[in-house]
Amino acid sequence: MTISTNQERYHAERDKRLHAKDPWIPAGTKINYAPVNVAEEDGGGGGGGNHHVKLAIFGAGIGGICAAVRAILEGAVQSVDELVVVDPAGGFGGTWYHNRYPGLMCDVESYIYIPFLEETGYMPKRKYSSGEEIRHALELVAEKFGLQHRAMFQTRGKSLSWDETSSHWVCEVSAQPKGGEEKSVTFTADYVVIASGGLKAPKIPDLPGLAEFKGKMIHTGRWNYDVTGGSPAHPVLSGLEGKRVALVGTGATAIQVVPATARYAKELYVFQRTASAVDERGNRDTDPEEWEKKIAAKKGWQAERSRNFQQFTEGVENLPQVNMVDDGMSKMPTLSGAWGGPTAVKPEEVKEWLDSMNQMDDTRSDRVRQRVLDVVEDQDTALKLQAWYPGWCKRPTYHDDYLVAFNQPNVYLVDTAGKGVQALTPNGIQHDGKEYPIDIIIWASGYGNPLSDSVAGKADITVLGKAQENMETRFQASQLLTLHGTIAQHFPNLFFPGLAQAGVGVNQTQRLDAQATHIAYMIREAERRKLTSSSSSSSTTTSTTAKHNPTTTTTATIIEPTSTACNNWADRVAGHAHKLSTMAGCTPSYFNAEGEADRQSPQEQAETARAKAIWGQGYLDYEEVLREWRGRGALEGLEVS
Repeated sequence: MTISTNQERYHAERDKRLHAKDPWIPAGTKINYAPVNVAEEDGGGGGGGNHHVKLAIFGAGIGGICAAVRAILEGAVQSVDELVVVDPAGGFGGTWYHNRYPGLMCDVESYIYIPFLEETGYMPKRKYSSGEEIRHALELVAEKFGLQHRAMFQTRGKSLSWDETSSHWVCEVSAQPKGGEEKSVTFTADYVVIASGGLKAPKIPDLPGLAEFKGKMIHTGRWNYDVTGGSPAHPVLSGLEGKRVALVGTGATAIQVVPATARYAKELYVFQRTASAVDERGNRDTDPEEWEKKIAAKKGWQAERSRNFQQFTEGVENLPQVNMVDDGMSKMPTLSGAWGGPTAVKPEEVKEWLDSMNQMDDTRSDRVRQRVLDVVEDQDTALKLQAWYPGWCKRPTYHDDYLVAFNQPNVYLVDTAGKGVQALTPNGIQHDGKEYPIDIIIWASGYGNPLSDSVAGKADITVLGKAQENMETRFQASQLLTLHGTIAQHFPNLFFPGLAQAGVGVNQTQRLDAQATHIAYMIREAERRKLTSSSSSSSTTTSTTAKHNPTTTTTATIIEPTSTACNNWADRVAGHAHKLSTMAGCTPSYFNAEGEADRQSPQEQAETARAKAIWGQGYLDYEEVLREWRGRGALEGLEVS
């Protein structure tokens, strides 16, 4: 077999083991075609409907939910009936829908991570919620704002094409109920939001012997309780009893999975490429009295608490007197090494600044490494579990049971000294000349790099803008320049809450909500201006029929950033990129695209900085820039027609 043939086989065998058929959807669950007015038996080619919506949102995770709710609250749509939410999953939640592995919980405080707690009135059960609770809370948000009836689940986006004549997006989707036939459905939309999330697809390394392994394989992102036993609500993993289990990976997910699997497996082998820095978690139940009188005591409390948390993680100059969240992350100001921050640093001062960051980080990192020695009884194992890199290089982890698990007699650490697993055999895993007999492999190998694809690429949607410009092609060529990281030239009326050219913080919900608010403002204000202009000139009249029938000449509002605005924004992004040089030399992870930046030429680094870097001044500065832009009310940098 040729190398290319082998790679094709590797990919095919890997994909089969990702448990592709959504296990959380009951067979026979029907698809809701009502939002695009298509009859169930129609398949997109009739049924008497007009197949048009004002706003199409691709993604039903937190980003998509925020986009829909803010569109309603900010007046970008008149009612929920003007939008549709499309997602391949069987319900709301995004990553929290798919991820249901045992031990799953959020590492950001639930009081600030779960969106719209004020609106739903929901009180999280614990300071750090389980995945089950987060998904339930997101479903409550969807119910509160009537999103369930506007959702097309079990439906994936295939292509989005800008129609120059009608000034609409032509949306082609593939609807396939579990156990049913695939149907292609086409509808049009005035506006599109791609909320595909920061992560692409679960990844499993292409290893020799992958196809020959005779045991069971599962990925944490697509957990298979048919193999392990138990359920998300009751993770009693009886299927692991008497089994030799390998868990490959020691990142943020593995930290949570190891304790849960160690309770049931006969033998658990944890294969480590790079140790995680694991600090104390200190999770606890929510005190109802504290919640009512202190945490959720006033209007706007959640936004205030979120901002307070971000101020401490960025290490702003004048910190608030009270650290509201008061946890490991909020006490780690060197996180700004990964996400950026407000500290004024000139390019020629970077080395001195890096030295000060490292000195600040040493205190915490030394303490975390000492904790390993204090907790893990076998000193050889403890030394291998110590993380030797600056704290900002990988997402810091927090768990009270992970390190303790290595004191169990059935748990073994296999440290690969940075090499990773070398090969699989029919009966196990081969590493460093030794075969480990394994019955079940659990891949805690994470996801693809969040900045390696555009939002279209991560959603696996072909997006063709004006003159058939391909979004993913432009992104890969570092030519997809945006205004505020939310809308790009050549792609009018298409918005995305993205990472590239945007401010990023520890709490992703905070960013997604801010970007959703910004997008809703752009749509509402642009339409107001268009309506005012049309009324004053009396040259055109917008009719309901025209607005909702793509075959009729319309006065649809067209929003597109100018080339000058996009280039100016890219220059501003690049101007702060030197503050992210802390990632140079870090151990490979999704934080630094598996070390890709270290392999680029200076010219490639410059191009990447303009098009793909995050906002080096930190999330709070980015949020303020957006707020001030809206406050001026001029829609600077946007062409509205």
